[in-house]
Parts: sequence; structure tokens; C-alpha cells
Amino acid sequence: MAAENQAEKKATPEYIRQFLKEPPLLLRNFHYEDIMEFLNLGTEERFVQDDVIINEEEYVNSAYLISKGKVSIWKDNIQLATLNKGNFLGETFLFSKNNRMAKVVSEGESQLLKFERYEALNFFRKKPEKLFNIFTRNIIEIQQQKISNMNIQLLQLKKRLLDDSNW
Repeated sequence: MAAENQAEKKATPEYIRQFLKEPPLLLRNFHYEDIMEFLNLGTEERFVQDDVIINEEEYVNSAYLISKGKVSIWKDNIQLATLNKGNFLGETFLFSKNNRMAKVVSEGESQLLKFERYEALNFFRKKPEKLFNIFTRNIIEIQQQKISNMNIQLLQLKKRLLDDSNW
């Protein structure tokens, strides 16, 4: 039994073991087996400094979970945010058929799990509806956090502009 556990531990990548211990917001309130199964849907992709992970105006059909490192979000050559391990980007991939709104670039070495729309939808079709509802609530919470962070940035910018007597 101990040898079996050791073999399973070696077969399971470290980032998946970490996500099982501390699930990212995306997978909060999922059962262990569902977390494992969902993570295994992802395709591991590795990037180095300045690699473009997502191009602006690209069609939205996938999303990414950062499993190592960090990435930055860019629009019109302005850095909007930096995301790191456990953050999810492209969260509208199941609901939207629009184009991407920003460019995502690797900050140093990073590793992301890429989830395709079709595979994720098939995963949820085979599960109780409750799991998709939990996932949807988690997506909404991720978006609320992003909106809150943008509001903070906007407020700071407005304060700086109002304090600037030259404006």
C-alpha cells in the first residue's frame, strides 16, 4: 500500500498535489475527485519571460489556470494586472464567444494549465448540475474580485488626477 501511494505521488505533478491541498478559487467547494478530474482536463503549457500566452483579439475558446510563476495583463501597452499561481484567466470561455480583451504575457518562467471550452463543457455534462452551479459561482467571484481591483486602480488614478493642479 505504501509503495502504491509513493508511485501515485510520483505520477501526480506537484502543482496538482498543491491544488488538491489548497484548491484555487476556481475549484472551491469541489470534491477532491472532481478537482483531480478537472485539473487533468488541462494541458500543461510552459512559458519563459515575455512569451505571449494570449493575444488580444484572439477568439475565446480556452482558459488558463496558473500553476507556477506569474503573468501580466496588458491593454494598449499599459499593464493592468499581475496574476500568479492559482489565478484563473479567460474565465468567460464557457459563456462567451467574443474575442479576448487584453494580451497576457509571461513574467519569467511560468506554467499554466489550458482548458478548452468543449472539454470543460463535456466534463460538466457528465456531472451533477450542482457542480456546474458551484463552478459558475466561483467564476462570478473571480470576476467580482477583478472588478474590485479595477475599481481600486480607477479610484487611485482619479485621486492622482484630482490632486494634480496641472490637470
